[in-house]
Amino acid sequence: MGYLWLNALKDFAGKVYSVQISEDEIPGIEALGIPNYMSLLDIPDEVDYVVCAVGRAISPRIVADCARKGATAVTLFTSGFAETEEEEGVRLQRELGDMARKAGLLLIGPNCMGIYNPSLGLRQSSEQPWGEAGNVGLISQSGTHCINFSFLGHVHGIKCSKAVSYGNAEVLDVDDYLDYMTQDPQTEVIGMYVEGPRDGRRFFDALRRATRLKPVVVWKGGQTEAGARAIYSHTA
Repeated sequence: MGYLWLNALKDFAGKVYSVQISEDEIPGIEALGIPNYMSLLDIPDEVDYVVCAVGRAISPRIVADCARKGATAVTLFTSGFAETEEEEGVRLQRELGDMARKAGLLLIGPNCMGIYNPSLGLRQSSEQPWGEAGNVGLISQSGTHCINFSFLGHVHGIKCSKAVSYGNAEVLDVDDYLDYMTQDPQTEVIGMYVEGPRDGRRFFDALRRATRLKPVVVWKGGQTEAGARAIYSHTA
């Protein structure tokens, strides 16, 4: 992946740590000036946010370490879960969700790009703009749409306050992010790309709360036959 996540986070305002056990990868990580540890539990500081980009079979071990470490949130970039409709993928996603809920861990995804906060330099791609934040919050079930909006919107003078790509939404769903954006003073307008909420009633309740205070634009994916085929295997 060419240190995709570490390069994306090189301008983050806080501390960044790597967890990598492959001896072949460690010199490249250290060349970036980022300290590497063999386990999340070895990091000497408190950990607020974790990006997990390991194979799906190893993901439960990482989520368990997040819980033991007392991390606040974890983005599961990893795919191959319920969106595959395979029994093992569905089971693993449910297991991850149960672990996170039991620990009070905010699990984003799986199968997503996670959080974008330009004012903190918290990015999903090293090419995303950072520094001065705007006033448009984006909630996207698609990671590609989330990143592209931050690129193209910036070119046209539309800057993000914050954005999230949330994928399969095992623990946190669209209504959770919508409630957050509604309460965020930096966000004045909310844009959304939604393929399907897990709980329609909760979504519409959150939408009503939001639209009393801020304009909300919703792009519903899968409206055409081709679009429906695309989202069928994209997220769960």
